[in-house]
Amino acid sequence: MKKLLLKSLAIIILITFYSCEEENAPIFVAQPDVDGIIFTNSFASNYLISEATKENIGDRLIWESADFGVTTNVTYEIQGSIDPTFSTFTIIGTTNENNFPVTISNFLDFAKELGLDADPSTTDSAGLANNVGQFFVRIKANVGTTDNLTTYSEFETINITWLEDIPTNTCNSLYVLGEGITDIGWNFPGIELTCDTNVLKAKARLGNANFRFFTTVGDWDSGLDYNYFINEGYTIDANLENAGDNFSFIGTPGIYTITIDDANKTIQLEASSSLWAVGDAVPGGWSFSGDTVEFIENTPDIWSASIELNNNIFRFFQTFGTYDTNNNFQYYIDQGFTIDSNFESDGGPDANFNFIGTAGTYNLTINDVEKTITLN
Repeated sequence: MKKLLLKSLAIIILITFYSCEEENAPIFVAQPDVDGIIFTNSFASNYLISEATKENIGDRLIWESADFGVTTNVTYEIQGSIDPTFSTFTIIGTTNENNFPVTISNFLDFAKELGLDADPSTTDSAGLANNVGQFFVRIKANVGTTDNLTTYSEFETINITWLEDIPTNTCNSLYVLGEGITDIGWNFPGIELTCDTNVLKAKARLGNANFRFFTTVGDWDSGLDYNYFINEGYTIDANLENAGDNFSFIGTPGIYTITIDDANKTIQLEASSSLWAVGDAVPGGWSFSGDTVEFIENTPDIWSASIELNNNIFRFFQTFGTYDTNNNFQYYIDQGFTIDSNFESDGGPDANFNFIGTAGTYNLTINDVEKTITLN
């Protein structure tokens, strides 16, 4: 019995000893991080972004771990805002690590919030390209205790440039035919309007009658009439009227350049212009007068006239009474023309035509279809 009492007493003393040890153990309490969080990664001076690269990592944010004075689990929240005060912000992500990848897709979200885009035709209020801006990022650390201790990093500025879309030949050809296209009538393939950076163009002789555009040669059901373009929001030249399933040309008959601008949603007609020969080698000399020879575009992209030539220099002008060098010898060489051997460049800064053939009267033809200048 005495031994049992001694054992019981020993157990009680042992329990009491450990209880005292537990009560006297130090208690660690998390404290605010007075130093805050500091980014340790290097930021680029500018980040290029695009929809094509939205899955890529734009940058990996790295920071020093928050120090709350104890070893504890810290949750980091990555915040982004277009306002440096962070009065409103977006949570980009959360992590328990001290790094986080921010994707180009995240960058694009802030670009859209800023009203930026990749359209080269849009500008900001100052008339500048609408593809450059900046947003801000910071890190919030939370210790996750009942004290709900938090600390923040200073914000970093992220400069972004949304790569503008390069215009491409994205539209398909159209074909125009009808009685109003007097050289063609209602006969496929009609005249092809070819596309260059979303602008379709063709030259045609127009008369006061109807015509229509088609997307497919030989397919009458592929027609695009006046109403189609109106419904698509196009502004249409005043020389064209609605004629049910067709366009009706009501202007002065002649050769016109038809331009359908899909980017600006317009259909325009530009009347053909003549060329005038001016210089010492031709009637009228270097002055514009009643003797100046006019080259008329009687066939689309073909100008011709009868002209008296002598061994001297001259050049062509696009506007009567306006001197320029737009249609000199070098201009046509640069455009890929083959020029009659009776002409050469005078070698001067204006690159005039120099006539070296036998003086006389010739039929001179400038053919922009076949890229030739000929004398007969």
